[in-house]
Amino acid sequence: MLLPHLPGASAGESPDLTRPVVLLTPRQSKGLEFDSVLAVEPQRYEDADLYVALTRPTQRLGLLHSEPLPEALAIALKA
Repeated sequence: MLLPHLPGASAGESPDLTRPVVLLTPRQSKGLEFDSVLAVEPQRYEDADLYVALTRPTQRLGLLHSEPLPEALAIALKA
């Protein structure tokens, strides 16, 4: 769990979106935009959730993973 390591962050069913760091599932983020998004372990997302997660940032997208990325994402990053 990341929340204990992020003082001041918000998470849960109704997170405070005014906080500098907000932990959301891809489904919670649907319809929202953020300056920066860090997708954690994106290989574990369903395809629709991966699309949502990757299309939320307006400026920066980071990927944090310990396992190989989904094939389509790995190919896109090599291009």
